[in-house]
Amino acid sequence: MDMNFFAIFDAIIGVLGAYLVFTGIKSYKSGEVDPMMITKEELARCNDISGLSKYLMPKCSIFGGFCVIFGIQGLVNDIHVFDFPKGINIAFLIAFVVVWGIFSFFIHKAKKTYIH
Repeated sequence: MDMNFFAIFDAIIGVLGAYLVFTGIKSYKSGEVDPMMITKEELARCNDISGLSKYLMPKCSIFGGFCVIFGIQGLVNDIHVFDFPKGINIAFLIAFVVVWGIFSFFIHKAKKTYIH
């Protein structure tokens, strides 16, 4: 089992996804926003951090969950535990880009709504 670049990349996506799920739940419960999502400088200009947390952090957890799924699928495929057909790999890649784009849209919308 050789670890190639893509397997390492997939593992990083999966670990990042797990972190996003954890931080999204933790920050939502505490009414905070993780500085990884919104910078400290932007948070200083936010009038309603609790509202921002309620809006953004559940979406962060959902995006993290998708990252875990994408990371696992890619890692399983790249280390040849199970070789997915090319069409499925392409579908997962397209889905990842779409989910990432939607999450980026929500971050942009949150910044426009909550940060002045």
